[in-house]
Amino acid sequence: MLSHLQDALLKWYPLHGRIDMPIRHLSGENAPYEIYISEIMSAQTQINVVLDKFYYPFLQAFPTLKDLAQAPLEQVLILWKGLGYYARAKNLHKAAQICMAQHGGYLPRSYQALLALPGIGAYSAGAILCFGFKEAVGVVDANVSRVLLRLFGMDISSKTLKTDLQNQANAFVNVANPFDHNQALIDLGALICTPKNPQCHLCPLRFACQGQNDTERFSLLKKTPSIALTQHYGVCVDQGGLYLSLPQKGLYAGLYQFPLLKEQELVSLPFIGTIKHSYTKYRLQIKLYQANLHDLVPTNLKKMPLSQLDQIPTSSMTAKIWHLCQKRRILS
Repeated sequence: MLSHLQDALLKWYPLHGRIDMPIRHLSGENAPYEIYISEIMSAQTQINVVLDKFYYPFLQAFPTLKDLAQAPLEQVLILWKGLGYYARAKNLHKAAQICMAQHGGYLPRSYQALLALPGIGAYSAGAILCFGFKEAVGVVDANVSRVLLRLFGMDISSKTLKTDLQNQANAFVNVANPFDHNQALIDLGALICTPKNPQCHLCPLRFACQGQNDTERFSLLKKTPSIALTQHYGVCVDQGGLYLSLPQKGLYAGLYQFPLLKEQELVSLPFIGTIKHSYTKYRLQIKLYQANLHDLVPTNLKKMPLSQLDQIPTSSMTAKIWHLCQKRRILS
């Protein structure tokens, strides 16, 4: 039965899959690195946005793993501006340096060695091995998980579900053509076997699918609801310069941020506006005020010339605040 499913999947892929995506036509010794960059970038960002705005400028600046390892972290963060989840960029940089020290300047061709690198999980390791090194391993992302759960009627309550999915993917992979097999599974989950209202009548695997009559039963549970928070930030402009904080630890370490305000000052400060922002498990409501230096929480404050704000590493939250301030003519 597996061979019939594999054949049906590979017949469907060239007719209905996203075979024209440029990252599906990489070759040569640099392919694993190029796949690595594309997979980490698209982990939290839609692939079309990655390809349109970020992927090629990043590779132009850091064409090889060695170039990435030798670059200053600040330069890497600047190229990452707009992608968000900056821990990804920091882990890329750190992993590149580890590869230089321990793997001769290349990504290792070992599943366990890849997992040992910061920022690389089971999916990324599988993607690098299959799409970069053309190894016959299963690649399990959210789309593939959904297809496998429904196709094989897997037990979603299993305490070892993550391992079960990887084992099932490895058992199902087409050894003769693992690249197209895995890309086809990803596309099938993205285009046909969707979380809601899957188009089972168009699925090439419907003849053997155990979950087609109860797709919700074989779907992963919803994520935990996000936590709502309100934060207050100050915009302090003085003689052509803007005061920003530069955290040394935490999520935004190394990224310039608008500084938090001392809470006792809020009632007396001119209100600029409110923006919404989400990260990890938090849903933020950010309130902005015009402030003086003494109103700010003094956490590693830096005065940056307004003319240089596009040349420093900032988070997507900072970019949103900056945009609102420009719209309200606060930074002019």
